[in-house]
Amino acid sequence: MSGINVTIDAPSAKDVMQNALGRIALGFQDYLNSLQPEEIKCLAETWETTHANPKYSQAETDFAAQLGANQITDEEHSRLEFAALAKNFKWRQELLKHSLTAPQVAELLNTTRQTPHDRLKKHSLIAAQDNGVWKFPTWQFDPEGPDGVIAGLPDVLRALNVPALSKISWLTRPNKALNGLTPIEALKFGQINDVIFEARTVGIF
Repeated sequence: MSGINVTIDAPSAKDVMQNALGRIALGFQDYLNSLQPEEIKCLAETWETTHANPKYSQAETDFAAQLGANQITDEEHSRLEFAALAKNFKWRQELLKHSLTAPQVAELLNTTRQTPHDRLKKHSLIAAQDNGVWKFPTWQFDPEGPDGVIAGLPDVLRALNVPALSKISWLTRPNKALNGLTPIEALKFGQINDVIFEARTVGIF
């Protein structure tokens, strides 16, 4: 019986590099979307300084590399990929630390188990998947609010044109335009129109 030769095409180093850079870009896209405009400006200024000055710190080197500002080695690419993924995982875990599952939300609101998923699709609740489980941050619920959530939140969620985790991050970060309150805090104080106005500017650079 004659032998059978099987050829397996392994990905080239170039393909591996492109995939790694793609994953870095996706991770940092969520991170950048969560930043305030002034923070984006600060990062851009850091990049310009880094590009012009050869004597920059390791942190500046990493950020410049993420934007393709210089040529780095394969080892540095691998290190950057791991650092980006680790940062993204930590950020995600922190955002979803105080959350409820869909069945818990259904019990809280006294609805069917399908209702939280339906309301998620209609943008009247916010959630993100974590290990295949939908996690609903607890801060959005209010027993005195319409349908059990903070008044105005659904309108704000519809105005935010960014991924779910970026929405969660933005809603819980102090905002200078809202006198230092987080958007969630501002909603609780009745500043619904102000929060909606700011939400429409998120992701616009």
